[in-house]
Amino acid sequence: MTDKSIGEGMARGRTSGTLGKLTAEVKTVVDDETKDEFSRLAAIEGLSLSEYLRDLIMIHVHGRDRLARLHRARLDRMAGIGLDDGQ
Repeated sequence: MTDKSIGEGMARGRTSGTLGKLTAEVKTVVDDETKDEFSRLAAIEGLSLSEYLRDLIMIHVHGRDRLARLHRARLDRMAGIGLDDGQ
């Protein structure tokens, strides 16, 4: 893995999402009962709280279909699909 792929040599790398690097933060405060239930829902999906919240925000803002298309295109690029046409 190169420094560029883990955040240009930063101590902690930034994750890359379907829409690019994940660098902006969104914070909120909720009561303990809500956090516990949210944690339970995230665990059911096998996700951390951050991953689960990020997915919910992205789906709400960008729409499930758009995110699915972008994710599929990214996976295709990674698998080398479509590179034969000079892309």
